[in-house]
Amino acid sequence: MPNKQLEVYYHGKNVGTLAQTSDKRVAFQYSTDWQKIGFSISPFSLPLRNDVFIPSVTTREYLHGLFGVFADSLPDSWGNLLLDRFLLSIGVKPDEINELDRLAYIGKSGMGALEYYPSKESEYRIETVALNYDEIARECAKILESKESDKLDMIYNIAGSSGGTRPKIFVKEKNEEWIVKFASHIDSPSAGKKEYEYYKCATKCGINMSDSELIKSKKNEGYFKTKRFDRVKGEKILFVSFAGMLEADYRAPCLDYLTCMKLVQALTKNNINDLKQLYKTMCFNVFAHNMDDHAKNFAFIYTDAGGWRLSPMFDLTYSSTYYGEHTTSVNGKGKNITDSDLITVGVKAGLSKQYVESEIQDIKGKTAYLKDLAL
Repeated sequence: MPNKQLEVYYHGKNVGTLAQTSDKRVAFQYSTDWQKIGFSISPFSLPLRNDVFIPSVTTREYLHGLFGVFADSLPDSWGNLLLDRFLLSIGVKPDEINELDRLAYIGKSGMGALEYYPSKESEYRIETVALNYDEIARECAKILESKESDKLDMIYNIAGSSGGTRPKIFVKEKNEEWIVKFASHIDSPSAGKKEYEYYKCATKCGINMSDSELIKSKKNEGYFKTKRFDRVKGEKILFVSFAGMLEADYRAPCLDYLTCMKLVQALTKNNINDLKQLYKTMCFNVFAHNMDDHAKNFAFIYTDAGGWRLSPMFDLTYSSTYYGEHTTSVNGKGKNITDSDLITVGVKAGLSKQYVESEIQDIKGKTAYLKDLAL
């Protein structure tokens, strides 16, 4: 029988209850204790009060009938592929389970800090395995091509809750947790090295990113490895994407950078450093040709000490879109973006014209060499 109800936990405390409605939406209510001691886990959609919250009917189309903060816990295309293959391997038909079941399979291993009980997740532990990254890349390729893999259980347990479209796994080294990415079937063998070069360039531009490395390979130019910012010294950090915060469909263009900057101002209480980080990233994405800058590729993190803050940036690499435009528009434009457009967004967001003009020239100069990597 599909799940009808799940409990949501944060750092061992019961946040509230998820329950499926008759029309396949998932309602949520904060627990009595959480209303006394907790905080709103999604300030715009789930204010901290004693209500039964029911998401909009339209969320069934792109958020699986969930509020965005919970939809963020679900895997994306790669993780969903793994979960579906795993379910078939144990005799469960993927189309016969609901979104609460999928959250139960994620259990306590999802991105961010929210956990779901009762859990159906595996007890596999990655730190007990000696990893051969070239072998894992080969098995990931098999899975993408719908071929049989005798490593499916292992891959699922180290990657089943991962987001994004590219194959990736989670690893733990010396009590630090990392994500390792592999090329998809449409990527070049240099995809890992390219993302690493973009990471180095972004940090030179002053963009806050998690520490990253390039893993050597005998088969290609290497695998991109980045430290998880939702795991800090063993503590899980709440992570909510812009799409999750706004209940938006990240698969389609739905935001402008000015809207994103106003969102940062509202949620971080006008933290100027976070505002500047997003501005730098907008300029970087334009000059470095990262058009896949959709609403799920920006996020907030929450800590008890700091409240809501902009997360470190991630998924910065060369990318195009099938429609040839940035997914997040700049001054209403998806292409042919000018310095004037970038200036307009920054000034409307409250940054000084002198600052934005200086950043534009600085980032334009530092990213110029990345054009050669796109060839």
